Amino acid sequence: MKSLNDALPSATALISAAARAAHALVDNSPRLLLDSDAGALCALYEPSPLDFQLAYSSEPVLAAARASTVIRSSFARRLLHDSGLKQCVYLGAGLDTSVYADTAAKVWVVDRGEVLAWREELFTDAGLTDFAVPVSADLAAPGLLGSLIGAGLDRSQPVGVIGLGLSMYLTPQQNRELLAQLAELPIGSELVFDALLSTELADEAGRAYAAAITSRSGNNEPWQSRFTPQELADGLGESGWLLQHDIAESEAAPSAFWAANPQLNPMRLVRLVHAVRR
Repeated sequence: MKSLNDALPSATALISAAARAAHALVDNSPRLLLDSDAGALCALYEPSPLDFQLAYSSEPVLAAARASTVIRSSFARRLLHDSGLKQCVYLGAGLDTSVYADTAAKVWVVDRGEVLAWREELFTDAGLTDFAVPVSADLAAPGLLGSLIGAGLDRSQPVGVIGLGLSMYLTPQQNRELLAQLAELPIGSELVFDALLSTELADEAGRAYAAAITSRSGNNEPWQSRFTPQELADGLGESGWLLQHDIAESEAAPSAFWAANPQLNPMRLVRLVHAVRR
């Protein structure tokens, strides 16, 4: 068994895996996704991060994290499937496979080298097969497209780009530079990501959740960017992307989901964004 400690390459990646795994075990139908890989990865640790979700499934912060994680993943998965694109790049993938499970697209997962090495180790130990191509890159630095092409990406064909739980960990300038790099992809490429609303636009539940996450994570993986919807639209447009959808996270789940799961209270904090390369 592996020790659950502060030396993890990405604590947030493991917390998100626990949230995805717990969804099928503690929430009611209609469920938004099933992620057996996440459960197998969590089981490698003692204590398992999944144990906390199972024991305290209605605790506000854990419930909110679970809802946010599965809503954004199911939103991105649905758009990737509907796009019909044959290439997918998952930025800041962490330990996630749920977004591209069962897709016919070729997939590249991008993250820091130490995170990808950890991901490979965990998948091997759990007996899981990860068919995605790993690409080590610093998403706060230039050179992403070159690294992807070097890993086999066909630059002549459109690409579906997914970045979940990423924009908040980059500075505003780093987000702009990343969008500009991605704008070098072919016309017809699509981009899906999530972003935190500015503090004044979040509701009380969203501000409480943000405060709780900030206090728990400390300076290990701090949030550095929050946006207004206008700032999101402007940033995309300036970088050559055409905004298609910018919706509240709570609106991406059906009303039946919220009705069946009163422990998962919707909050106004996260926007889900979809744009196309014009």
